[in-house]
Amino acid sequence: MKRSLKKQTLKIPNAMTAVVSGLFKDQWVNFLLVSAIMISAFTLIIKSHEQRQLYADLENLEQHRDQLDIEWRQLRLEQRVMAEHSRLEEIAKNKLGLKNLDLKSERIVRRVNED
Repeated sequence: MKRSLKKQTLKIPNAMTAVVSGLFKDQWVNFLLVSAIMISAFTLIIKSHEQRQLYADLENLEQHRDQLDIEWRQLRLEQRVMAEHSRLEEIAKNKLGLKNLDLKSERIVRRVNED
């Protein structure tokens, strides 16, 4: 019976060393997995930060577009006011000294055909 105990005691340390060596043997796999997780986590953080910056830029550009749209509408309104007939007539009378023609000073010029 003593022999069987010795054989059993010899097998138990061999089994423990196999388990322990098996754990440390696959450490590079664990290292690779942890590294992949860390890289993907940092990539997620960086990309979400970039997305927030791009969204803030989009908001600023939309606000600038709205301001330009308002300015464009104001300029079109100003152009319409400047081009009104009554305003042009007033400028012609006051600044240029022009006046409406009366019937006595009106002359009709006809084109002569050279055929």
